[in-house]
Amino acid sequence: LVLHEKRETAPSNFLRIGSPSATDFLTLRFALAQNNIQGLHDTIYEISTPGNDRYGHLPINNPAMILTNQLQVAEYVTPSATTLSQVNSWLGANNITAAPLTAAGDWIAANMTVTQANSLLAANFGTFQNKGTNQTIVRTLSYSIPSELKAHIDLVHPTINFPPAMRADLPSSKRSKTTRAPSPATSIPADCRARTDLTPHCVLAELYGIPTTPASPAANVLGVSGFENEFANQRDLKLFLETFRPDMNPNTTFDLLVLDGGLNNQLPAGAAALPNWHTQWTVGLATNVPVTFISTGILPNDQITEILDQAHYLASLPNPPQTVLNGGLGSGFVESGFSPQIVISVCNAHAQLAARGVSIIGSTQDTGGFLGPACNSFDAPFLVSCPFVTAVGTTSFANNQPEETVSEFSGGGFSNIFSRSAYQDTAVSAYLEATNNTQTTAFNISGRAVPDVSATDLVPWVLGGTINDGQEFTELSAAIFASVVALLTNERIAAGRPALGFLNPGLYQHPEAFNDITTGGTQGCAGFTPGFNATSGWDPATGLGSPSYLKLQEI
Repeated sequence: LVLHEKRETAPSNFLRIGSPSATDFLTLRFALAQNNIQGLHDTIYEISTPGNDRYGHLPINNPAMILTNQLQVAEYVTPSATTLSQVNSWLGANNITAAPLTAAGDWIAANMTVTQANSLLAANFGTFQNKGTNQTIVRTLSYSIPSELKAHIDLVHPTINFPPAMRADLPSSKRSKTTRAPSPATSIPADCRARTDLTPHCVLAELYGIPTTPASPAANVLGVSGFENEFANQRDLKLFLETFRPDMNPNTTFDLLVLDGGLNNQLPAGAAALPNWHTQWTVGLATNVPVTFISTGILPNDQITEILDQAHYLASLPNPPQTVLNGGLGSGFVESGFSPQIVISVCNAHAQLAARGVSIIGSTQDTGGFLGPACNSFDAPFLVSCPFVTAVGTTSFANNQPEETVSEFSGGGFSNIFSRSAYQDTAVSAYLEATNNTQTTAFNISGRAVPDVSATDLVPWVLGGTINDGQEFTELSAAIFASVVALLTNERIAAGRPALGFLNPGLYQHPEAFNDITTGGTQGCAGFTPGFNATSGWDPATGLGSPSYLKLQEI
């Protein structure tokens, strides 16, 4: 056996307290080598880059074309016959039988005792306790596989990856509006500016030019992710619409899609802030676009598997939602919290969605510049560091001024796992040159850079029948941008054109479609050292800027 993955120690918030019983059962998942993942990536860029001969070659709402597209994607990720044969032979020789988890068979799962797992993987599975919650999990700090399988197995999970340390939200004192001078960016009138939050009217008509007329016909679906059995409340949505969108039918609601035992408890105590934010600011902004709440059940202490399961499930649908708001991951989801192998595997699962014509939207989270644990180098938020996801940062308004500026806690940075995609080269290179950062070692200048875009988040919401004034959370910004995408997608499909699909190559070709944010900056380590400043053009605080609906409509 040869070492496959290893970590030196458990995360600082976990303590090994013993070993599980030798006869306890574990369910281990094996990510198998996909036969042509680079070919899938290349295809995604071709069909998503304006000017390419294959641009826009996505399935229109035609069952035959959708099925063809689904099968074509599977061809890229299905393991080779050799991979399947060798892995199953190895497991069988150890009296272990695996079953496929995905339609393509690139993930398989097997139940085994702790003794079998330790023997199979030359591992030392232990019981670890979370110091904050006292919850326990079973993990190992290393594992090995036969040398002849190195090219056939990407990773085994759960092994060395622990649940992320969910860093606390910035205190309210850190969420106050910045006092930096405003810039001539987006402007809003005084009646909106004087509020402590921005109502849908302000966001729709005054700020980004989003239409209030209902999408007609309703030709696409906006999917809103929910994890950890956090629920979106329909009564709260009704109160939100009655209060802030009186022009809409207050009984407008969302559909429900469940997996992994997911629920959507409608008792008041079951409502959670984040699903409420997302459903209220998608139903309430993307007027008449059907919204589906995707509730993924709890897999104890294994949020990364919840994310994988949702991506695989959506990719298996004949007609997945054309826009997916993939939120609710928490501020502890940064690249350094996971092994590179699992980060790449999760990204590849979302690449399959992008190839199906799905626009995936996520927030850059709420911890500013993401300086790492030692405060000496910048980290990157995950899942949005995946190049096939559109990363949304957040903006605010300074001292009741009319111009949009950076929210100091908005996440952003550069990936240490994914290299910069070609679609970003011009914009990011210009930023590095303008800020004299072409030789810096504080962050990976050749890495995928986030955010791609930004939007305001100082908006009201309802929880438990109570209307809450605007609080700044990047997840709200992502919901606003996802609504913009869903409305634009609806217009395309209603006109007989394919969905927008993977957005980023097209966005970077048209920076003029965004309101450039040039003032303010994000926080760095512990909220006190600098992160990244907004500049003219793309920057790691606000990306290309906030959306102008009419300009995006033109392109």
